[in-house]
Amino acid sequence: MVAACPTVVEGDRIRITRIDSCGRPVYGDCNSVVTDGIVSIKFTPEVQEGEEKTQTNFAGRNCVSRAGCDTVKWWTVEMVWCNINFAAFSFMNPTYRIRRDADGDPYGFYVSNKVDCSSGYAVEVWAQVEGASDACSGEESQGQWIYVPIPWVAGATPSEITIGGEDSVTFTSTGKTRSGNRWGKGPYDVEFIDGRPSPLGEAIDPEEPMGWILTTLQPPEMDCGCQEVPRPVPDPAGLTVEGVATEDPRMSVRLRPDNRGLGPVTVDWGDSTPVQNADDGRWVQHTYATTGPKTIRVCDAVDTAVCVEKTVTIALPSDNPTLAVSGAASAEFPNRVSAQVGLPEQSSGVAIINWGDGSAEQVLTANADGTFPAVVHDYRYQGRFTVAVRRADKETYRARQVITVPIEAEPAGLMMAAATADGASAEPDEGEETEADDATAKKSSRTKK
Repeated sequence: MVAACPTVVEGDRIRITRIDSCGRPVYGDCNSVVTDGIVSIKFTPEVQEGEEKTQTNFAGRNCVSRAGCDTVKWWTVEMVWCNINFAAFSFMNPTYRIRRDADGDPYGFYVSNKVDCSSGYAVEVWAQVEGASDACSGEESQGQWIYVPIPWVAGATPSEITIGGEDSVTFTSTGKTRSGNRWGKGPYDVEFIDGRPSPLGEAIDPEEPMGWILTTLQPPEMDCGCQEVPRPVPDPAGLTVEGVATEDPRMSVRLRPDNRGLGPVTVDWGDSTPVQNADDGRWVQHTYATTGPKTIRVCDAVDTAVCVEKTVTIALPSDNPTLAVSGAASAEFPNRVSAQVGLPEQSSGVAIINWGDGSAEQVLTANADGTFPAVVHDYRYQGRFTVAVRRADKETYRARQVITVPIEAEPAGLMMAAATADGASAEPDEGEETEADDATAKKSSRTKK
């Protein structure tokens, strides 16, 4: 049982992990350091003040005066060291040239005037806390700590160093957080989940610079040298699937696996062709010789039991979603509309609809059979609006429909709007009349009379 309102008592230790230029942990030997050789660590936000909006009237008095909302651009991370940890300093500033002994262990470095910000490092902080509840009331509890992950810090600018006779010698390094991290749940066990030591229960968002989490799992053991960063067992890869726009029929499939920075995957295309290797985050393409359903199986190249499957039908249907908006007004809800959304089977099954009136977008998830229930929306005002729906896995695939609210029960010219990748509306099906076609036909009839 953890405390609801813990009180932070003091810092315990930190771990520094090498990060690559994409914001991902670097796995393998000698890529992390755990130490308590820190005097203090300080987080300072760099704030950009919101734009002030002011307007004066003829008399010179303010008729409008409003301050905009501030924005945090980054956090400055300042660490004051009392121990010289050569491995940690080499992670933080790769331009420092390390001296190593015959066994390859660092025992010194040469300072550089350059600060390398191309990659970076992650900082994890554990601080001891006290709380109202018993920290050891659970069978698995080992105490209480506040765990603070900072997933991506770039640069380690040094500060002044003074060696004197009375005060202790300290070293200060200053870096800045960077957005776009790919730390995810992290490579380490940092909290108990279902009674077992586990990585973070929820992944850190790429735009989140740090977290503050109460944990009952004790911090890692300290070591003056560097330690291995273990490769975690991955979740099944995320898949983005599409066809080739210029093909007819569409016999080719393009696939991009997202293995979350954990390296390559294998792709079994489900048609007895050889299994193909694919890099994490890179597109691969395959052309089928026969039509019908095909089950694609994508597995992690290292942990081969971690797999995900995706079934598609060849020839592949359009990659675009479909959208049909109709009237659903009643006496109580005079501006209500109903939208029917459809997604191709190669999509992730998640759509995002924008009603075009400034209201929050809605995230729609398909049923088990791949269909969506009709979704309704109440407009606050009458008028003309553009409703748009897009695929969550690749947002360039979208459909739009322009509506006039309130919509008649059976509006003339209502058609399914299947958009192309650039968002242009598709042509109506053969035999389907649009409003313009109907108007032309009526004009022709009057001419004949």
